Amino acid sequence: MIDTVAGVLLVFGSALILLAGVGVVRFQSVFARMHSAAKAPTLGILAIAVGVALSVRSVAALVTALLVVVLQLVTGPVGTHLLGRSAYRRLPNDFDAGDELASNEGSGLDH
Repeated sequence: MIDTVAGVLLVFGSALILLAGVGVVRFQSVFARMHSAAKAPTLGILAIAVGVALSVRSVAALVTALLVVVLQLVTGPVGTHLLGRSAYRRLPNDFDAGDELASNEGSGLDH
């Protein structure tokens, strides 16, 4: 039973990472590409790490998987935020809705 759950998690995580790669290639906007490159792989790596920990069944594998998940959950959103802020400042913006970030740019709230 545990091997089946581990296999499903591994396939699910791999499918999420594959879909994120397709999204990076297919989406037009820089921000949509960033969203695709940040959100799905984070959940995919989480699923793969849990699947590997269940499959291997050792303390070393569990600690390594936990470390990978924690580092991914910390560094992924921070890197994406910095990349998004840099793209916002450097690229021309043609947003459909209002631009709420523009009002905060000069006020020092973004630091």
